[in-house]
Amino acid sequence: MTHKDPLLTWAVNDFADNVGRRAGRSIEVTEQYVESGAGILVTVDPFHPRLKALENTPHGQWEGFAVFVSGETLHVVGADIRGAVYGLMTIAEKVGISPWHWWADVEVAAGAVDKASLTLTGLPMLESPAVKYRGVFLNDEDWGLLPWAAKTFEPETGNIGPRTYEKIFQLLLRLKANTIWPAMHPGTKAVFTVPGNKAMAQRYQIHVGTSHAEPMMRNNVYEWQTTQRGQFDYVNNSQQVLEYWQSRVEELGDVPDLPLFTLGMRGIHDSHMQGTSSIEESVAVLQQVIQKQRQLLREVYGDKRAIKQVFTPYKEVLALYNAGLAVPEEVTLVWPDDNYGYIRRRSNPQEQLRTGGSGVYYHLSYWGRPHDYLWLSSTHPALIQVEMARAYADGAKQLWIANVGDIKPIEYNTEWFLELGWSGPELDVNNARSFLQQQFARDFGPALAEPLADLMLTYYHLAFIRRPEFMGWSQTEPTTPTSLTSWSESFIHNRLQAYQRLEDSMRALARQVPAQLQSAWYQLVAYPIEGAAAMNRKWLYRQLASTTVKPDVRESYRAKAVQAHRHIRQLTDLYNSQNNGKWAAMMDASPRRLPVFDSPSLINGGPVSTSGYQEPVVLASADTWAPKGAQWRAIPELGYSRHAQTVFPLATRSFESKQPTVSYAFDLPVSGDVNIEIATLPTHANQFDHQLKVLLNNKQVEQIALNSRGRSEAWKQGVLANRRVNRLHLSSLSAGHHVLTLAVNQTGIVIDEVTMTQAGKTAEK
Repeated sequence: MTHKDPLLTWAVNDFADNVGRRAGRSIEVTEQYVESGAGILVTVDPFHPRLKALENTPHGQWEGFAVFVSGETLHVVGADIRGAVYGLMTIAEKVGISPWHWWADVEVAAGAVDKASLTLTGLPMLESPAVKYRGVFLNDEDWGLLPWAAKTFEPETGNIGPRTYEKIFQLLLRLKANTIWPAMHPGTKAVFTVPGNKAMAQRYQIHVGTSHAEPMMRNNVYEWQTTQRGQFDYVNNSQQVLEYWQSRVEELGDVPDLPLFTLGMRGIHDSHMQGTSSIEESVAVLQQVIQKQRQLLREVYGDKRAIKQVFTPYKEVLALYNAGLAVPEEVTLVWPDDNYGYIRRRSNPQEQLRTGGSGVYYHLSYWGRPHDYLWLSSTHPALIQVEMARAYADGAKQLWIANVGDIKPIEYNTEWFLELGWSGPELDVNNARSFLQQQFARDFGPALAEPLADLMLTYYHLAFIRRPEFMGWSQTEPTTPTSLTSWSESFIHNRLQAYQRLEDSMRALARQVPAQLQSAWYQLVAYPIEGAAAMNRKWLYRQLASTTVKPDVRESYRAKAVQAHRHIRQLTDLYNSQNNGKWAAMMDASPRRLPVFDSPSLINGGPVSTSGYQEPVVLASADTWAPKGAQWRAIPELGYSRHAQTVFPLATRSFESKQPTVSYAFDLPVSGDVNIEIATLPTHANQFDHQLKVLLNNKQVEQIALNSRGRSEAWKQGVLANRRVNRLHLSSLSAGHHVLTLAVNQTGIVIDEVTMTQAGKTAEK
């Protein structure tokens, strides 16, 4: 090591400890390189000739590194400190050190591998990030991270303090991330009010930002005291609000490289801004707020210092932005998803020219309507990729933040999101299956990589059809009781069997996992699979019990439902006892105590009628066409079909007269009426103008508007089911061959399945 810095010193020693443990020998660390044969030389040298090729990357040499061999020396050259750290972490991972070795107990016994297995391939390496700022938002931490930190890991602080943040910052660096939005729910102390947190962020060179609801590095829920300051109302209490912001800006004046200042204003804890009564008034007030906030920053940091500023038009603020709110061009626009993985808006051509660029705030965990998903990791990796790739294609390269809840149990999706931000989300580069295989080969050995990828992709596929937390068919805000589903009895039995096969496969693979990895296996694989399976059994057996007419069968189903509920508690107790109680209080299988987590009670639904029912026929795509520069491509694993189709390239593009089409052929043995269902993913367009034209035998029969607005019922049902079903009734079709053609007016429309029934009704999925 030839550059002394506290962060680099930590990274070098961490690398030496972990790689040495894996190799079964100690690795000596010196601060000056000595010509003594084979070794690793870590330097920071932005002028190194190997790094010149990075000058044309999206962010120049920012966080870039080169790894190469010269003579007997392995060189790790960083263009800056974090670049050198990322280079070391990349080497460590390539020789089998999991970034989850602390956070998920992915252990490697000392001397467990031979020298040959530590051979480093893929040299030389030259890397830098596709997205400049990449990080996580710790949110809804009430049910895991906060009680675990306060009771188990950091009781001396009784909250999320510097020891906890140190472990989080180390994890972020292992995942090649550099940014955090700290935890901020009621009960969590504001990050800068806890002694040691600020210094820890400085030590690990982690940028600190805040969510859309927390302007100017403040945590309003914890820090705004109404009894002392009055209402958090800029219209009627501007002096108190400005002083509140100014004091935090001044507090951070000595760390100008640390903060990412969120501009704008909303109410306390993710609510509407106070003091205004119309969109026009809100735009005018918010315009003044942004002007005053930027003035405060100039007063503390000066006009010449490039202070990083972001604006996140979330929920009602997006309507204000669309109504004409002017955001200075050096401010980064951060586009949110709709809380369920579908990004609401992307930069248009004019916005892509902004010097501040744009980014994305994306949910992998969520509290809110129509229903939370705080318990298990259930967002499909293929959906994460295609949505982030669409945003990236439209210029979102400045800041990516994933809402990861409590970190656990969203480990692998967190890593996937950050990997896409580092290497780029283009589907030609990565796909969900190959990355899962890499993760599992690293963490559980190459022999398990492929079967584990199959296993977890099936887990995500079943969750894509219905997340475990949505299985009670209840909603929240306002909270409604659980209810029965309209799924057919055959579909229910098929889903139960699919989960049984999933559990059986998982348990068979578990026998191949060595003892020192059993805890990691439970946290990363067994708990989510068994938990999701039990939640499905609980509510699907309740459904069968509620609709059967046979008392003995009803009692058998009821008992299975109740046992599944008990099993979730047992699984969770086992999770919290992992590694001798290291994770005590981390896992809560009933966040917010919503009805879906209750013990199942029967509903008198009556028997399910199957008279006249026909299983729909899934139509196969027969042909596709696209104009020059565009093409249809299936996205592996995406959708109910697991090969949903969309138009590439993914950058936003409209098609007028010559629209891309996909055709489906079918034959009717006899003439009659036909029902068609066209399932699309509930994606969004900036102007809500996704259109699907339907033609039968080259004649237009329907024009379908696909986008939902706001929190409409159509949007709720779309995100709960991960699809929008568009139904057509075609009357009096002749017997013989027919061709159904779908034409799209824009990129971003994802066609999942097209099904047909003749003279019967279709099943709901």
